[in-house]
This record gives sequence, structure tokens and C-alpha cells, in this order.
Amino acid sequence: MHQLTTVFFSNIPMDCHILKGRLETEGIPCFIYDENLIWVYPFRAVAIGGAKLKVPGSNLTQARKIINRLKNGQLTDENGDYSLSEIFNHEIIRQNEILIQKSRIRNDSSLINSPEKLASRILSANEIKKIVEAEKEFKTIAKRKFVFSWKQFLYELFDFERDVFRYLRPKPTDYYIEKEIVDNYIRPKESEPAVNCPNCNSDNTYFGFAIDFKWDILYLIISVMALTPLFLIRKKNHCFNCGHNF
Repeated sequence: MHQLTTVFFSNIPMDCHILKGRLETEGIPCFIYDENLIWVYPFRAVAIGGAKLKVPGSNLTQARKIINRLKNGQLTDENGDYSLSEIFNHEIIRQNEILIQKSRIRNDSSLINSPEKLASRILSANEIKKIVEAEKEFKTIAKRKFVFSWKQFLYELFDFERDVFRYLRPKPTDYYIEKEIVDNYIRPKESEPAVNCPNCNSDNTYFGFAIDFKWDILYLIISVMALTPLFLIRKKNHCFNCGHNF
């Protein structure tokens, strides 16, 4: 039996688990030591040297090779080497395209029955099909309404193994998360020129609700009368380089 050798350690056990999953996909058996001790006594992580990821000596060279590639921002499979930054950028573009297609469907529900109009240079036909099916399910869930029945309510109330509050939530949490993500998605407009800051000439600016000089007398009076701070109503350009508002 080969002796186990530490190839990676971290004060956060989850780091070891992430790397363990990567090595195991390459057929390398992995074992994590001192993980439970850190979960129970997290402040002793440094004293014990953190959680340790160990592999058999026969897999040591291969494991170190994979870890070094990861440190250099590279992934490897049977098709060759890949840059992590390129993979992440490609996934960002892909996720943006998915949001674009979902936004199109929600603005024009007839596209659900005409998926051929959703042709994309980035997404495959199978991926478009999955998006359409997901939007059909989303549309079905959106129609759910709270239905109150005293008989059912009392039954659930006195059956302590049931959850009466689920009747107040006809739609699952995932529905609201999905709705918010798509509703708030704004497709970047590359044609719009960047607004340069007049103070430092930086183009790292954003146009949004202004927070400077918000506490004027009128704002305070109206907020006291309404018993709550007013929402922001003024908009300005904000420079993230020097903090100037204009």
C-alpha cells in the first residue's frame, strides 16, 4: 500500500473538497485529513496546519502536475489545455445569451410556440429547447394563485406533521429568484459612449440614483411626515475612480 502524501492544505476545508473533486475526475483517489477538527474548532486551523488533501504516492506526480496547471490558470482534458480566463469569459457570454433569450420570450410569449425564431450563434438547438421548456414551466408557475379553504386550512393546522404556511407560498422561492434575475437583466449597449468624469477624466462611471446631499431640509420633513426615509429620486453620474458625482 502506497503512503499518502499531502499535496494541498488550506484553513478552509471546502478548498480541499473543490480540489479533491478535480483530482478525482482524473482518477486520482484523494483523502482529506483534519477536516472535522477544523469544523469543530475553526480557530485551531492555523495551529494544526489546516485541512490537508492527501493522495497515494503512486499518484503524487500526476496530482502535482494538475495542481500546478490550476495555479497557472490552465485546465486540461482529453482535447488539450484550456485557459481558465477564456472559459470564464465564454461562460459569461453564454449566460448573457441565455438571459437575452429568456427576456425575448417573456416580452413575446408567442416565441414559445416558435422556437425557430430563437436561433442563436452561441446556443445549440438543444439548449434553446431547454430554455423554451423552462419558460413554459415558469409561465405555468406564474399562474398559480393563493386559494384559501377553511376546511383544508383547519386540517393542516391540526396535523402537526404538515406545513400550513406552504399555502401562503403558492410559488417556490426559485420562481422569484429567476424572475428577478431576468427582469433586472439589462443587455449591455456597446454603442453607448462612456461618460468621462470631469474631475479625473476616468471612464469608469455609472449613471444611477444619487446619494450625495440627500439629507436636505425638505427631504427630512417629508421623511418625518411619512415615518420612513424617502426613496432616492435624483440621478447623477458617479465616478468610481475618484468618487466625484456630476
